[in-house]
Amino acid sequence: MSLEAVTTAVTAAAGAAGTEVGRRIWGSLADLARRTFGRGHEDGTTTAGTVPLPLDPASPQETQALAAMLFGRMLHDEAMATEFRQWLQSARAADIAVAGDTVTVNNTVSGNARVRTLYQGQNINVTGTR
Repeated sequence: MSLEAVTTAVTAAAGAAGTEVGRRIWGSLADLARRTFGRGHEDGTTTAGTVPLPLDPASPQETQALAAMLFGRMLHDEAMATEFRQWLQSARAADIAVAGDTVTVNNTVSGNARVRTLYQGQNINVTGTR
């Protein structure tokens, strides 16, 4: 697995973190990172003397840093690489699809949802005034 593939997968998960499924996928990736690097707790605290992991899905810099850290570990730890591949399969199963440079997040608005304006996409620029 290449650094680009890992970065694409981590970026897709970060981009989907605004949805319920995306939060679960991002949470499972954060748990994988915590186990892998042996630091940080689910509540965001760290033990004395440790540097917190870059786990903010809203920060492109932290997302890239996390991807690089995971990729670096995967090069030397086959068990961790296997665990990351399993995480990636679960992300794909949750409709957070990653293929090459294309990232697709599938969200569904259904039931009794009342939506006035809905924008879905990877890069959206809205200009103008109301």
